Amino acid sequence: MKRKSLVFVFFAAALAVLGKVYRPVRVLCLCLAALLLVLTALAVLRKRGKKRAYRALLCLFCAAITVFLVLELQITCHDETDTETPVSAVVILGAGVNGTEPSLSLYVRLTAALDYLEDKPEIPVVVTGGQGGGEDITEAQCMADWLIAHGVAENRIILEEQATNTRENIEFSKAVLERIGVDTTGNIAVVTADYHLYRAHLYWGMPWMVPVAAKMPAFYWPLTLNYYIREAFAVAKLLVFGG
Repeated sequence: MKRKSLVFVFFAAALAVLGKVYRPVRVLCLCLAALLLVLTALAVLRKRGKKRAYRALLCLFCAAITVFLVLELQITCHDETDTETPVSAVVILGAGVNGTEPSLSLYVRLTAALDYLEDKPEIPVVVTGGQGGGEDITEAQCMADWLIAHGVAENRIILEEQATNTRENIEFSKAVLERIGVDTTGNIAVVTADYHLYRAHLYWGMPWMVPVAAKMPAFYWPLTLNYYIREAFAVAKLLVFGG
């Protein structure tokens, strides 16, 4: 039993190191490492007859897993595109920019937006996102440049270049739409990553946000899994602390 425990601890440490080295799957690696450590601790406590400690840890573990699964259920229930509801504007939420080029996450959002806009040639498009580390231009400017290069009329695109997080993306985009006379209590399409749509819903308001899901190619499933797991923690933080 002792040898098995040491093996599990070793694998947990290896996963933690992998998550630190390869940041795109950091949350996935850390969660797997934590799971291994908890299961190892439960096995050790049970083997040693520490019934009270075993039951306490088991209850905490089951509660944490239950909360996690409930949050993931909400996230996965809101991760599809609504193609039926008519909208009066489209908002594209920003993601990382590599210099002046869209990151993979942002590219996926832009291609989803372009597909969605194909049969909506008149409605305004708000691109929202400020400038972060490693970015030579704002996320909004990067999105505008990309959309224009792919045939979207420049006069349809409105830049919001101040937002630094999802709450600000939503808040500032609503302000921009209101300034140009768009009713934000009507149906507005919001384009973002599939896993991110539920949190966007919480910030925007459920009845009026029309989801447009940007999905990673199947090849990138480890990244997608990482993002879905990470999103559960982000939603929990929003629900507990707000803002």
